[in-house]
Parts: sequence; structure tokens; C-alpha cells
Amino acid sequence: MEPPAGRSNTAIVRKQGAWMFLASMTNSGMGFIFWALAARTFPDPFVGTAGSVISLASLGTSLAILGLDNSLVRFITKVDRPRRLIRQLVLVSGVLAVGVGAGLMVVVLSVGLAGNEALVAVILLGTALTVFQVWFQISDSSLLAAGRNELLAGRSIAYGAGKILLLLAVTGMGLLGLLLAYTVPLLIVVAGAFVISGFLWPAVNPQGRPHRLGEFASLSLGNYASGLLWFLPNRLAPALILIVYSADEAAYFFLAFMLAEVLNYIPESVGKSLFAQGSRSDAISTSTMRDVRVWLTLVMVPLVAVGIVLSEFGMDLLGGPNYSAHAPILQIFLVAVLPRTGLQLLKARFNVEKRMGDLVVLGAATGLSTLAFFAVALAMRPDIDVVPIAWVLGGVVGLGAGLAAARARVNWPRQFPSKPT
Repeated sequence: MEPPAGRSNTAIVRKQGAWMFLASMTNSGMGFIFWALAARTFPDPFVGTAGSVISLASLGTSLAILGLDNSLVRFITKVDRPRRLIRQLVLVSGVLAVGVGAGLMVVVLSVGLAGNEALVAVILLGTALTVFQVWFQISDSSLLAAGRNELLAGRSIAYGAGKILLLLAVTGMGLLGLLLAYTVPLLIVVAGAFVISGFLWPAVNPQGRPHRLGEFASLSLGNYASGLLWFLPNRLAPALILIVYSADEAAYFFLAFMLAEVLNYIPESVGKSLFAQGSRSDAISTSTMRDVRVWLTLVMVPLVAVGIVLSEFGMDLLGGPNYSAHAPILQIFLVAVLPRTGLQLLKARFNVEKRMGDLVVLGAATGLSTLAFFAVALAMRPDIDVVPIAWVLGGVVGLGAGLAAARARVNWPRQFPSKPT
């Protein structure tokens, strides 16, 4: 598929990436307001515990999604029944999310919240959040593959506004109220997104080919292994800090990480758009990759520098003096954004080229090295402010491994042909 006349692939990637970034920034902005209100209206232990539950749900999402969201982007334009494919992925991922989410919540929270009278309710809410986040990613992919990234921005506004309004209504409900405010609006926007997807994708695509879910196994499992290892430290960190340090320090760590994620959304958005655009033509040209890489560098380096300068102000705005005292956590997480910018572009390239082995190498090198550095930090138990150095070192190791894999061009087994049979 060629880009429209007068428009380069780079221009399309930038435009769709801009919409995705707007969606991410809207979500982050609303999330900033949500957590700022939560930090000022709920005790620090409630915020730290809620952050740990949300991180566990995100880990459960990574475990249960099986890379099916990326397979949806890669192949939905090539199958004969797009709507049926979406329904199949919703069913499979939902069943997996229930089992994985419940298991994680029981194992971890039984230790972290031992003796807490709300334990069972928190486990149930955490399990539900896992399911809804899995479906959120599936619905995201259906809109992304349709090239309707502007709808993602509208959905982010709806979700953020719903969280804030519900938070204001449940301030007297303690920890459960905080988790409800985060979870219930997510279900509503996911349901709305699937309704919209029904209008964007036809029931039958005459140019498509019949498909079976098993045909997506290589791409799905490659993304699953890579994504699971990549995000493992992010998902485990708040819960482990809750156990090794305290709920207060888990709150400082979690909210600094969430704030730094605002900048991570830029390369992630561009990477996803690059993946979606490349999937339509089954290739990403060298010139497109080079142009996007230069553009991202010119954008990200100044933004990270400004973020570091304003980190104390941002933490103070988020939670007050207790949080601003831990501004170094945010500063170090911001530095970690730079190597991960390159990682997002390599991830998009390996997906389009169906180099699943290289994709696994990328995720494993990034995630496992970060986890190893983090484990060393937990064993040494230094000041919480320096623990995020593990994310900087892990990003550098992952980027080095990814670049080496890209140059080596190992002949890994590839996914089935571009048009499934």
C-alpha cells in the first residue's frame, strides 16, 4: 500500500503519531490531576497500595495479552472477517486475564496486605482491572489499525474525566473508593470503543483471506515474550517496594514513574504509528526510519532536559512537600526515557519485518537487565531516590543488544506470509 499522493510515509507516521501522542498526553494530564487529587485527599499508604495494585494489574495484562494486540494491528487488514477476529481476541484474552489477574493478586496481596479487612475486595477489583486493561489494549489496536488515532484522543478525555469525577464522589470510601474510581470508568470507555470498532471494521472483507488464531502464534508469542520481559520490572517494582521499603516510599516511586511516563508516551506513540503504517505495506524504508529517528532525537533531548529542571516543581504540584523531597526519583526516570526512545523504534521495525527472535532479544535484554539491577538495589536497600538508576542501566543494555541484533540480521524463523492462509 502506497501513501496518498503528496504524502510520505514519514508524514503519515508523524500525523498518526501526533494523534496518539495527544491521546497519551490527554490521558497523562488527566492522570496527573487524578493522582494529584488522590495524593491530597487520601493517606499516602492508600495511594501507595493502590499504585501497587494497579501495577500488578498491568503485569497481569502483560501476561494475559499474549501479544494479541500487536497481531491485531499487523493482520486485521488482511483477514476476511475483521469483526470476528476482534471478538475472538476479546474472548481469549478475557479468559486469560481472569486467571492471571486473580492469581497475581492473591499471591502478592496476601503478603502485602496481610490482615487487611479489605483484602478480598481489593483482590476482586485488581482482577477486574486486569481484564479491563487487556480489553483496553485490544480496543486500542482496533482503532490504531483503522488509522483513526484521533478517536484515541477523545477516549482518553472521556476516561480521564470519568476517573476524576468518580474520585471526587468516593473520597470517603478509602482504598476501595480510590480503586473503584480508577477501574469503573475504564470499563465504560472500553465498551464504547468496541461499539465504535463495529462501525470501523466490516463484517466481511472480500480482499481478505480466511484465518485461524493459531496462525498468529509466532508473532503473538514473540510480542508476548518480549513485552512480558520488557515491562516486568515496571509492573513488579511498586509492589516489591511496598514490601521491602514502605507504602509511603511506594507512593513516591510510583507517582514519579507515572510522571516520567508522560515523556515515554512520545516515542511509544511514534513507534506504534510506525508499526501500523509499516504493516500496511509490509516494510519500513530506511529513509523513513532515519527521518523519524532524527526527528525524535530533536524532540526528546530538550524535553528530558526541561523535565529534569522542573522535576521538583512537578513533584510538589503532584503531592506537596513530601513528594518534592523525592524529586531525584523523577529526574533519574526521565534520563531513562532517552535509551527507551531508540528501543521503541527498534521494536516497530522488528514487528514489521516479523523478526520475532530479535524482538525477544530486545525485550529480554531490556527487562532482565533492569530487573537484575533493581534486584541488586533491593538487596542493598539504598535511599529510595537512587533506585531508578536500574532503569537507566537496563535501557542502555537493551538498546545495545537491540542495535547489535539489528546489524546482525540473524535468520530467525519468520511469521507466516503477509496474507494469512
